[in-house]
Amino acid sequence: MVNTVSAALLLPIAFVLATPPPIAVSTPAGRPDRALIAWLPGEVRCSGAVVSPDFLERPLASLTWASQPQGNAMAYTFDIDADGRTMAIRKVGAAMRGVGSEDIAPSLAATRFAPGSGHANCTINYVPRQTSLDATPVADLTAYSVNAISGPLPRDAWERMFADSDCRDDRALGLKARVFPDFKAIAATPGVREWSLVGYDIREDGTTTNVETIAGTKNAALDTASRKAVQETRYYKGGRKGCRFPYWRNPGALPAPPAPDDKQFRPVGATCPERHEWAVKPTLHFPEPYRRRAIEGWAVVTYDVAPWGEVSNIQVVASQPTEDFGAQATSVVRGGKAVTTQGFVGCVERVKFVMGASEDKDQ
Repeated sequence: MVNTVSAALLLPIAFVLATPPPIAVSTPAGRPDRALIAWLPGEVRCSGAVVSPDFLERPLASLTWASQPQGNAMAYTFDIDADGRTMAIRKVGAAMRGVGSEDIAPSLAATRFAPGSGHANCTINYVPRQTSLDATPVADLTAYSVNAISGPLPRDAWERMFADSDCRDDRALGLKARVFPDFKAIAATPGVREWSLVGYDIREDGTTTNVETIAGTKNAALDTASRKAVQETRYYKGGRKGCRFPYWRNPGALPAPPAPDDKQFRPVGATCPERHEWAVKPTLHFPEPYRRRAIEGWAVVTYDVAPWGEVSNIQVVASQPTEDFGAQATSVVRGGKAVTTQGFVGCVERVKFVMGASEDKDQ
């Protein structure tokens, strides 16, 4: 037996984003222009052979400053299990850092390969692409607006996105009834937020017309349901063109891979009891890039305890599906204080990061 702490987090599994008006965010005086940085995945090689994924999830883009260095390409190693799932994801060169790279490992965890015998010793490189907001494709700006993980888009970007539209604000248009899809009828994709941007015009009588899907993640069920919802939406006013409204389906939880037997991690000569009490319980924080994608994980750490209860010598001995859960578990355990008067060596702690169940919250 080992001590076990777990972090359970509630996440709405369905949500919508109201179409925002252009946001008045100007570049501060003396600051450089903003840019969008995307990390583009290369080919996957396992033991030297190219392996094609069934679904390769790209990392989410981030806002940065145009003058901020892009950084170099980043390499990751991983394995593929018999179900086609990626595991044991590790960054090559622990000291390497890249602006906006925090979603690389989570996106790789959400990637899927064909089921089979599995693969080991797989590698993939990610290359940064940084573009000014003036040069970024409108489709990429739209995708970022749905997943704005590093702050709102500046006003100039919204102006580009709505350049052909006179329909930007439901409040000004006099929205009568906004209809939403039945999100419960749409299967959630583990680790991936699906979204659909619907374009439409408004007739003089307030009904919608020319309804079409203009961008999204190509989830057919969500696209169909989103178009239907817009077709049934009504306004008090009309005579507008180029209207847009995005809906998203939050990711389904991606369970952690199975954990190995606890007993193998207990160090030789350990004096720590199989269970001990905490005077100060560790504070459990779900790593944000994984919470965003509802990706669960675990880590096993060993540690010693001083006679006054302070935790030290923390070592990560296992973590899945990525090494990031080990780093987070280290931080969690370090914040605890044990009940003891003589101290321990060789304690073992399993930290679980689990998404909690919650009901859909549609807006």
